[in-house]
Formats: sequence, C-alpha cells, structure tokens
Amino acid sequence: MRIIPLRGSGVVWLKCPACRLKCRPTAVGPDGNCPRCGDARMLRLSLGGRRTQPTRAGERG
Repeated sequence: MRIIPLRGSGVVWLKCPACRLKCRPTAVGPDGNCPRCGDARMLRLSLGGRRTQPTRAGERG
C-alpha cells in the first residue's frame, strides 16, 4: 500500500474556485476539470512548503 503525504514540502493540492473543493491531482480526471462541479479552472496550491528564491550568479547566501 502506498502512503501519500498530506503535508510537507512538495505536496500539491488543487482547489476549484467555483465550488471550493480541495483535492489531490490524482482525483482530477484526465480532462483536468473539477470532479464535483466540472469547472475547467483548477488552482494549484502548495501547502506547508517553503518557497525557495532563486539565487543570482553573483550573490552568496
């Protein structure tokens, strides 16, 4: 059995702006529409992860 992480860096959730459903990318069909209302726009959310800012060539961190 595969254990899917619910939190942490790299975990992606999708949110439908029409019905506010939050789901994993595996729950969305091949067309990418919302499984509840069928809306075509699904927003990508990344929860719990830190954003890494790209470093420029001359900068040191």
